[in-house]
Amino acid sequence: MRKVKYSRVKFFYIIMGMFVLLSSCEIQENFEYDYAEDNSKLNMSTWAYIQQHDSLSLLKEAIEQTDLAALYERTEKATYIAPTNQAFRAYLKENDYDAISSIPLPVLKDVLQYHIVQAVVNFNDPALAPKNKPIAYKTENGQVMYLSHTGTYVGLINEGTSRQWEIRTSNLVPDNGVIHVVDHVVFYAK
Repeated sequence: MRKVKYSRVKFFYIIMGMFVLLSSCEIQENFEYDYAEDNSKLNMSTWAYIQQHDSLSLLKEAIEQTDLAALYERTEKATYIAPTNQAFRAYLKENDYDAISSIPLPVLKDVLQYHIVQAVVNFNDPALAPKNKPIAYKTENGQVMYLSHTGTYVGLINEGTSRQWEIRTSNLVPDNGVIHVVDHVVFYAK
């Protein structure tokens, strides 16, 4: 008798579970993909964002030292590649510099200007949907940066060259473009 009662209770829960699953399904009226609103809008400039994040304090120091804050505050939209403190520490070590202030000013300006792409590249853009298709973009220093993404939408910098990097945090949307945060100071290498 107990086995029969237990089986009925189990059957009841299975039926109730199926009912809940079926009643919670949503039917989309059309067959086109409906894009969600972008929830990464920052409501501030890129410069304001950099100033508010401790993990970008060395980038802030580099911008102040080169007097390039205007590039990060301007209203003209661009893509800003933002190297973290970890990125700058590795760069200083690899290049035998003691501090940001030890980097020659022309070199530091060139590095920062390479990290600003003269186009808005947001990986949520349906036009950029094909994966592993690096697109060349002009940077502020006149060089080219290739931007693409993996099948799981991890952003890539300079894919297809001798050195590529993954973007750690992508698609942050300030008032003046888009920000991608990286743990490396990037450069173009054939």
